[in-house]
Amino acid sequence: MNNPTEKKSIYFRILQRTGGVYLIFAVFITQFLSLFGALAAGYSIQLNAEFKADALASVTKFAITSFFLTNFFVLIIIYFLYRDVQKKLNNWQKNKKTASELRDDIKIWNKITSFAWRYSLIFLVTNILVTIIPEALYQINELGLNADQVIYTLLGNSAAVLGNSALSLLLLDYFLKPTYAILMPVNTEGLHIRTRGAGISIKLQSVTLALILTSILFVAPIGYHQTAKALETHNPAVLEIMQIQSLIVAILTIFFGILLSALFAHSVSNPLEKLIQTFNKIEAGDLEERALVTAPDEIGELAIYFNSMVSRLDELQSHLEAEIETRTEHIKASSEVGRAVSSILDPEELIEKIVSLITERLGYYYAAIFIISPDGSWAELKGATGEAGLALKAKKHRLSLAGESMVGSAISSRETHIAHDVGNEAARFDNPLLPHTRSEIALPLIAGGHVLGALNAQSTEENAFSEDVAEILQGMARQVAIALENARLFQETQQTLREIRSSQQAQLSADWTDVLESQGELEFSTGRKSSPENPLLNIPLALRDQVIGNIMIEGNAEWAAEDEDWIEAVATQAAIALENARLLEESQQVALQERLVAEITSKIWSSNTIDGILKVTIKELGNALGASEAIIELNTNDKQEA
Repeated sequence: MNNPTEKKSIYFRILQRTGGVYLIFAVFITQFLSLFGALAAGYSIQLNAEFKADALASVTKFAITSFFLTNFFVLIIIYFLYRDVQKKLNNWQKNKKTASELRDDIKIWNKITSFAWRYSLIFLVTNILVTIIPEALYQINELGLNADQVIYTLLGNSAAVLGNSALSLLLLDYFLKPTYAILMPVNTEGLHIRTRGAGISIKLQSVTLALILTSILFVAPIGYHQTAKALETHNPAVLEIMQIQSLIVAILTIFFGILLSALFAHSVSNPLEKLIQTFNKIEAGDLEERALVTAPDEIGELAIYFNSMVSRLDELQSHLEAEIETRTEHIKASSEVGRAVSSILDPEELIEKIVSLITERLGYYYAAIFIISPDGSWAELKGATGEAGLALKAKKHRLSLAGESMVGSAISSRETHIAHDVGNEAARFDNPLLPHTRSEIALPLIAGGHVLGALNAQSTEENAFSEDVAEILQGMARQVAIALENARLFQETQQTLREIRSSQQAQLSADWTDVLESQGELEFSTGRKSSPENPLLNIPLALRDQVIGNIMIEGNAEWAAEDEDWIEAVATQAAIALENARLLEESQQVALQERLVAEITSKIWSSNTIDGILKVTIKELGNALGASEAIIELNTNDKQEA
């Protein structure tokens, strides 16, 4: 049922109080208003037929009896034909939400929208069978009236029945507006619900025909009767009476025409005005607004199709907003992955951070990163989310690159593999720890032309990995691959630096050990030693994390942090200066040795004989080294002696 927003009309409040009885109430009001048409018809008949007192009493009694009998029959017929509609309205009144099938709701909708024209048709047929024909037979057989009186009665009754049928059609459409809004099916499952009421053209034709026929059947007999009577009696006063009677009947006919035209105009203009108001609200951006269906004709059907169109637009906008939100989340997640890969250099920490981001920000059921094993035969799990991920990592889960798995296929083919429905995917590893997977994607991690592994994500929804999502994940996979490669290179560089630093520290320690062994322990002091209770500051002399000495300063007061800072700075500069001095001495010694070698070499080359060369060589080496004795010997035997 609809939940109408227009709840302030008096008819809606009556419907809230009466429920299904409202149908009988609407019929009763319509029948009551038709009484005025019957009175007008009786007045017209009496003007033309001029019944005598006893005949008038009999005709009036028969007419009243047939009027109430006809309306009672119609009321009973309507009650039994529309019991299911009344039951639905009673449930609505009591706020009882009963389960019903769509076909039952559509059946009730068809019955309520066709209620007005069905009632008018039943009213017309019943009046013909119960009132018009029996009254004509009664006048002929029982009262013995003449043909003119019977004809005038038939004409008056016919005019009244036709006018009341058209009036009933418009009145019931007006009274039943709240029931249309309530009984309109909401969940139509894509079916187009149509109205079954009389169309606008049928209403217009009925109103026009009713006005023409009632005008003719009411006014024309009066003019004919009075004109014939004036010619027969030659009494001019008859014409004056005809004018007065014609004027009265014309006024009644005009009033009846105004009532019909007003009801018809309201049945067309009011729903259109409300539809235009709904247009304006929707144009202002309120796509949740819906047109209230209060007409059973083409306008009501237009409102139904309009609501269907707006619902589709609302769904489309919601879908687009959801897509935009999803895309925004994907972009944010991609940005976070970018920030993570640029700030984390530890491969293990990087992998855990990335799989966590993918599941948290993108809402996937499971995410994992596999790295190719050193032998190139396996894809080893390095990071995964959830309890399943912890269990798989504990088992040191791995997949064969030659086996049937999406991860292995993605690595081997260097292409993204997507399973929109895992039940239909042949090349897939069915993991018992992930029973809720409905769609899956595996993306190769490629950096510098080399495949490092694969990024795997799984979802509990089918078709979760569209082309747009796959494109974003591919961008993430490229970032991850580059980050992993950079992290590997960084680790290798760090290892090399540690080895170089360790070698430098060993060399530095050996060099200073040699210096201290050659020159003895170096210690310099200034000032005089005071009480051992005075604060002592010990600052190491460090070069490349290798301590080569220390500075000890004794004072009379506690040392402040600022003092320690600037003394450490001085110690650093002193260590650097000491190292530079050592290097300078070492370089000077090397230069001296090279100069001595050059001098000895030049003297050796200045001798032209073997004996001369040997003498110069041994002499210069002895002088240079300060040796007390030097021997040089040439020997070609296998066993050499010095």
